Amino acid sequence: MLVAADDKRCALEPGLQPLMLEVGIKTNIGFRRNANEDAGWVTPDTFSWERAGRLMAVADGMGGHKGGDFASHYACKALDGYYIKLPRRCNSFSPAELCRHLTDLIYRIDRGLRFKAFTSTNFQDMGTTLSALVLTATHSIIGHVGDSRIYRWRNGHLRCLTKDHTFVQEMITEGEIDAKMADSHPLRHMLTQAVGTAEPLEHVLARVDTIKTGDRFLLCTDGLHNSVSDEQISNSLALDGDADSLAANLVSRALANKTHDNVTALVVKVVHIGERIFTRME
Repeated sequence: MLVAADDKRCALEPGLQPLMLEVGIKTNIGFRRNANEDAGWVTPDTFSWERAGRLMAVADGMGGHKGGDFASHYACKALDGYYIKLPRRCNSFSPAELCRHLTDLIYRIDRGLRFKAFTSTNFQDMGTTLSALVLTATHSIIGHVGDSRIYRWRNGHLRCLTKDHTFVQEMITEGEIDAKMADSHPLRHMLTQAVGTAEPLEHVLARVDTIKTGDRFLLCTDGLHNSVSDEQISNSLALDGDADSLAANLVSRALANKTHDNVTALVVKVVHIGERIFTRME
């Protein structure tokens, strides 16, 4: 799926060429689950996304099939509020403004899910991870809660742009265990932060980085990164092919490694960034 900004139907920052992206997403129930509680979101073509960037996200629900499935899909669907609630005062926003806007939205999603749990006994134990990525003509913007992840592959190097909100990650940060011990730790799946649980959300990890033509991003749930090594992820993202085929390759790797969980991979290829156009004065 190739997506490009169309300056004939929506405003771009003056002097910027369009941002061109290629997006692909694949998901699978895995081998040991009765249902797929993962969800994904890519900004629909019906949205005029160029003013505030293109938004993608993955979410991994918890709380049993009914609650987890509802929580992850609610969180992703509610991301349309990123555009609906965008201030109409101007045609462009700074990366810092968009980052605050995304973070505020995630807090609103958390409140919405907690209200649903309060009013329905069927959803009292639900919650979800949420990892959201906005790509503008010049920057990547992240809002993240939980243990899904966002990676960036650039010039052959893979970097994880998020930090897991897990008990084990806190132990690593405090120096109590090293990263090698985390993979086999019995509490490795225990979250310290999630969206929509009984406790109000305390912190959304937010960051802003510049992007480059050729960057490739991976948004994935833990069913993928717990079963596919960083080296394998990097090798998959380095392959030729469209974003759909890269996402399919990553999910296939997870299944080949007998992933126990639902697995979702959303791949974004930056085909062309919004480079500034200079005109010569005659």
